[in-house]
Amino acid sequence: MGKITIIEQSKKLPKLLRVAAYARVSRNKESLIHSFNNQVEYYRSYIKSNKNYIFKGVYADLGISGTKEDREQFNKLLEECRKGEIDLILTKSISRFARNTATLLKTIRELKSLHVDVYFEEQNIHSISEEGELILTLLASMAQEEARDMSENVKWAILKKFSEGKVYTMTILGYRIKDGVLVVEPSEAETVKEIYSLYLKGYGPNLIAKLLRQKGCKSRYGVEMTSTTVHWILRNPTYTGDLILQTTYRENFITKKTLKNKGQKRMWKVEEAHEPIIDKETFALVQEEIKARTSNPTTRSEANPFRLKVMCPYCHRHFLRKYDRGKFHYVCGKYDRYGIEGCPNRKIPLSLLEKVTAEALEIGTFDEEIFLKKIDHLEVYNDFKMIFYFKSGRVVEKEWHYPSRKESWTPEMKAEMSKKIKLANERRKLCQESQLLSQQ
Repeated sequence: MGKITIIEQSKKLPKLLRVAAYARVSRNKESLIHSFNNQVEYYRSYIKSNKNYIFKGVYADLGISGTKEDREQFNKLLEECRKGEIDLILTKSISRFARNTATLLKTIRELKSLHVDVYFEEQNIHSISEEGELILTLLASMAQEEARDMSENVKWAILKKFSEGKVYTMTILGYRIKDGVLVVEPSEAETVKEIYSLYLKGYGPNLIAKLLRQKGCKSRYGVEMTSTTVHWILRNPTYTGDLILQTTYRENFITKKTLKNKGQKRMWKVEEAHEPIIDKETFALVQEEIKARTSNPTTRSEANPFRLKVMCPYCHRHFLRKYDRGKFHYVCGKYDRYGIEGCPNRKIPLSLLEKVTAEALEIGTFDEEIFLKKIDHLEVYNDFKMIFYFKSGRVVEKEWHYPSRKESWTPEMKAEMSKKIKLANERRKLCQESQLLSQQ
């Protein structure tokens, strides 16, 4: 037998773990924010002080429920795991990580496949251990039931307020809630009154919003006024002092999706529930005016082949079709909401859009069927240029310009102008004859 040599076991240095932490609180209350900040600081210090850990950050969601899947920081954490940047996640408890059993197990199983362990401090469980998934399933079910109970308690409190004719929560320009009753906020109430007054004078929501932005008026959420906000204010009966409660409801305690109540749930109407900002007569007049302005069937029923086809290259919004003074035109959606402050692009008459499109398609007159079949989309530029993108991959550029006033005249307008010119010529002839007689 030859010589036998013992090979000593090599002493490997322990692998450094790349560690991140996740923290969350579901409400923006001061006490919870303090707890939230403490969690974040604790994990940062704890991971950095461990010589076997490499700090990979603390991901924290504030004011977001654990039953929701669209948590920004949580999703960023998962993305880092998918990139292979994290080995271990530390979190306080299962309920902090997720209250939805399906979401929890789906996430844990994905992380396990990526060889990422999750350690839950309160339960002292490592998700990657053999018994981890079974225990997690049981505990997550308990957390989900806790979330259900909490949701039912909140729902009961809301319905109790409604049955008493009180507001549970509402964010509306011109009012604040005090003990379940809406109380007028004077400066905002003046803005609401101005909106109603301007509308009855003939101003549209776009122009009203523009005037309010120029004055520095903000919406109840502290953002710039838009035509959508103005239109919502003009239609809201709450400003008359009456209340309609439970106009919306949550789909369930997991999705928390808000749905419009179209009779699925009970509603309450409370008359003279609070001080009105707009009297009922004025409100009724505005509703009639809204109906009158939107009653033209042409704006509703006529085909709209350019819908979602015309793009603004400056702000990447679609052009919208608008009806004004008996004619259609298209305008950038951002310009429509904010005016020239939002987008510098021009509006373009439908007739001109059809004319230039027909030229790009090399056909005599615009044909909707050919347009939809061949054109993917087109861009309208401020410097009188249109670029057509064909479904075949071909790109065609065309120039456009506004028609002169004379080109846009109808036959009736031309006849009227001809009549005026004839009368002017007759007057001029009479004046000339008069001058000749006076000279004699």
